[in-house]
Amino acid sequence: MLGQALVAVCLAALWQIGVAASPQFGASIPTFTDTGAALVRELAVGTLWLPIGQTLLVTASGVVICLVIGIPVGLLLASHPFLTISTRFLIDFCRTVPPLAVIPLFLLFLGPTPQMSIALIVAVGVWPILLQTIFGVRNVDPELLSTARSFRMPLHRRLLFVVAPASMPYIFTGIRISATLSLLLAIGAELIAGVPGLGREILLSQQATSDRMFALIIVAGALGMVLAFSILALEKRLLAWHFVPRASAL
Repeated sequence: MLGQALVAVCLAALWQIGVAASPQFGASIPTFTDTGAALVRELAVGTLWLPIGQTLLVTASGVVICLVIGIPVGLLLASHPFLTISTRFLIDFCRTVPPLAVIPLFLLFLGPTPQMSIALIVAVGVWPILLQTIFGVRNVDPELLSTARSFRMPLHRRLLFVVAPASMPYIFTGIRISATLSLLLAIGAELIAGVPGLGREILLSQQATSDRMFALIIVAGALGMVLAFSILALEKRLLAWHFVPRASAL
């Protein structure tokens, strides 16, 4: 933590000195102190909490839908090699479509609404969870499956009580990727399509004061860090059995 704090302080000092010493940058980029003052002012006034809440609500809704779709479909596709192979082309094609390319399509049907942002998140963020679920199921220890079959467990019980827990480390990797990506997509949709939220506030600040715009960008980065660390802490809490301590090499 001390090293990370020192790096943050050094970056802030470089930002302040670089902008103050360069008239070219100073004309368009505010100093760190001006940005910090704008951030404190926004948080004190309280007008920023509603856009942050809107963005987080859309992000959480999209991630939940991705979980509801990605994990069961991944378990189903990975349960048989034929399903995995036959759907691979479709999955690879859909997950490589650029998110910006589908925004006009969703705007056409849903308009600049939170539902459009959620649809965009689901269309892009479901693939990391689905692929990591498939990968996790395909890498389950064969001895676990043999033991389950020896106890004559039916397929649905094997998937629920053996395959799913053994795949959770892989699934959580997909959740971390999907959650961070979902936040980026939510802010991007708000910024490009004008959906209510933090992204639209950044867009509006671009036309007004640059110090507020940079302050909101810092808030967006802080939200991403909090989201990533929260999921990582939840993963360590729920999957403590997976993290085996190793002796350090001398």
